[in-house]
Amino acid sequence: MKICLVRNDKMGDMILTLPVAQGLIEINKDYQIDIVCSKKNYKICKNYKSINKIFLLQNKFYQNLKTISKLRSENYDYIFTFSPGIVSILISIFSKSKTKSLLIFKSRYKNNYMSKFLDKILGRIFFNHFKIIDRQLRYSQNIPIHQTEIMMDLVTKNGLNLNNNAEIKNVIEFDKINLNSKKLCLIHLSSKWINKYFSEEKFIKLLDNLRNLEINIVMTTDSTSRNVFYEIFKKYEIITNERFENLKTINNVLILDQLNFDNWTSIINSSTYVITPECGCTHIASLCESKLCVIYDSDNVPGMIAEEYAPWKKKYTKLFSNNQNLEKELISFIN
Repeated sequence: MKICLVRNDKMGDMILTLPVAQGLIEINKDYQIDIVCSKKNYKICKNYKSINKIFLLQNKFYQNLKTISKLRSENYDYIFTFSPGIVSILISIFSKSKTKSLLIFKSRYKNNYMSKFLDKILGRIFFNHFKIIDRQLRYSQNIPIHQTEIMMDLVTKNGLNLNNNAEIKNVIEFDKINLNSKKLCLIHLSSKWINKYFSEEKFIKLLDNLRNLEINIVMTTDSTSRNVFYEIFKKYEIITNERFENLKTINNVLILDQLNFDNWTSIINSSTYVITPECGCTHIASLCESKLCVIYDSDNVPGMIAEEYAPWKKKYTKLFSNNQNLEKELISFIN
């Protein structure tokens, strides 16, 4: 049986998708699972050894035509399009799969009848199975909206069996480093930290209080970090990707700036605690033994986001950005 999963969006989306592949393989080891992925989530896919073939979507149209041509030669039994967007839909339409299935997610912010109109038309014409997910309605009625559960449900609707409790945290392994004897707390410096509820000044105060605990602290960065953390970058030592390779010990507080994927995942995997706004770091940490705390943006339907993108099969602490006791809650999380 040849099955293709199309997920050409973000890293966290792929981490929530791979339990579907794992669930299928655990039921029938003869299944061949191929993945269509993006540059953003390719690094996750290549670490998942159970994938038969990986097809990488590019930014240029002619490159994607080559990918579609390769997919057509595979003659899949099933192709599942889990990602939004016309490119993902066209990949399935032009494949020679015997059975095509599509997920369409309605906006979590507003219910416009014309929203995803073209996607719906194409779904009705070209797909054997397609499911429209009204996140607002399901959430209001306490119907599950978790991405992994919804994808698994579409697979079973096609008559395929899978283990719906499958996990990938023991399948995808990251490196681990041992820098010192103290427990390590990793804080991800996404710009999502700074808002009308929580300032950089409060963040510095949080760091000062955390330093009183018996831990060392590292802060990892992304492309948004320097846009909001002006004082942080002046106050603490910055370790670049090149210097990280020779890092022997950590004392107190360090900024680990723009680490490559392997170094970033290794420091997450080596941390006792991970504190992060909801982002890709959340889902990397969900594959590690780290104790995880996720902070959700109170101005961006936090309850719905938490239900939809919760770390799969991982116990974690959930906090909201408008929590007046956020600093105390985070200190308590470490204790």
